[in-house]
Amino acid sequence: MPSRAIQRFAGSSASVLLFAAAVSTLYSGAVAAADAPATGNFRAACVKVDITPDTPQWLHGYIPRLSEGVHDRIYHRIAAMDDGTTMFFLVSTDICTIDPNYYDDFCARLERETGIKPEQIWWSTTHTHSAPHLGPQKVGALFAKALGDRFSIKHDTAYWDSVTDKLLKGIEEARSKLEPARLGIGTGTAQANVNRRQRNPDGNTVLGVNPDGPVDRQIGLIRLERPDGSLIGLIANYGVHGTALNGGNKQISADVMGFAGSVVEQKLGKPMLFINGAEGNVAPLHSVGPDINHPLLKTYETLLGQQILAANDSIQKTTADVSLKIGKAVIETPRRAGLPWIDELAKYASVSAEGVNLVRVPVCSLTINKDTVIWAAPLELFSEIELNVRAASPFKNTFYFGLTNGSLLYLTTKAAFAEGGYEPSVSIFTDQAESDFTSGVTKYLQELARR
Repeated sequence: MPSRAIQRFAGSSASVLLFAAAVSTLYSGAVAAADAPATGNFRAACVKVDITPDTPQWLHGYIPRLSEGVHDRIYHRIAAMDDGTTMFFLVSTDICTIDPNYYDDFCARLERETGIKPEQIWWSTTHTHSAPHLGPQKVGALFAKALGDRFSIKHDTAYWDSVTDKLLKGIEEARSKLEPARLGIGTGTAQANVNRRQRNPDGNTVLGVNPDGPVDRQIGLIRLERPDGSLIGLIANYGVHGTALNGGNKQISADVMGFAGSVVEQKLGKPMLFINGAEGNVAPLHSVGPDINHPLLKTYETLLGQQILAANDSIQKTTADVSLKIGKAVIETPRRAGLPWIDELAKYASVSAEGVNLVRVPVCSLTINKDTVIWAAPLELFSEIELNVRAASPFKNTFYFGLTNGSLLYLTTKAAFAEGGYEPSVSIFTDQAESDFTSGVTKYLQELARR
């Protein structure tokens, strides 16, 4: 199978390997040659699959909480896109997080049973904290002392199996429903989020509200429609934690993303995939504690849902001449000193020639028609990093899809390590990560633009 790779390395004064990006162009019967021209043969499909549990489930985050009912149902939403040579699947699941190795195991199963290759599927979670997680959360368990007893729960692997079984069937359904389509790209803004790193007078940083802190309020939108203009589905990208409801809530809910998405789907009658962005230091504008019937929750229908609808209305042009190019880079940066690692996640770690333990962060990319790039990583990324990458991007449209293909927890700014607070305390990275990651992703996007 022909391929090509580009390797880059940058060292510190100690000659420690800080960054390595392997850019690969993928070829197979289902994955396109990188330079395939747009053909006008674009097809798309969107499906929605209910994964609401019918038994009590442990809700992720905060203290251990066993669900006591369902407020709003949770789903897989799956978009399939095919430009004639590249077939690509994007999944948005109303789950808090997925273990990277759980995603890897699912991809291996998917390829065995359907022939769809791992590089063809991105699996993102909306990050609602009023739903379960998937996988044993071994990265988080490295910080069990800081995170308390949330990892003492007994896992319901039968529910996990149900979720993955339904995802596999949903992907097959989406593939079977591919139909002639057109694609449009749009952006908007929403005031539905706020920086959450509150600096108190005593100098401590806590989870709260920092109205002057950096935050990304861009909505990125992909519209999939039939040749007659009727809607197939939307893909909406926005950064916000799914924590409008706190640890006192025991009802299953899609949280902010569910309230925003429900008004869009009710209005348009088609699925809307919500893909979270750089939500690492970003909270919902309104948090309501455990009160799932609090009227402020309904405001997300306007604050975010209506703004997504406005962004959709603003898309004036769609096209059937679509070229999709899939790529991947790996960015290496030092691992936190003294932090052990997990055998199941060996592919996400390495050691430099100087003996420094490194984290290998996969960065996936989807380039659409040379003017739009989507990059994705299994991270809770700080907004500043995403904003800096976008500012340096050579593409007209640059979107970041976070919490995609697993979770390696928080990648923060250098300043956050100096300030302290929750996120850097549970990060597997060092204060070099911001520089390494920003530089690595920026160089990668510049290379993609030159193709």
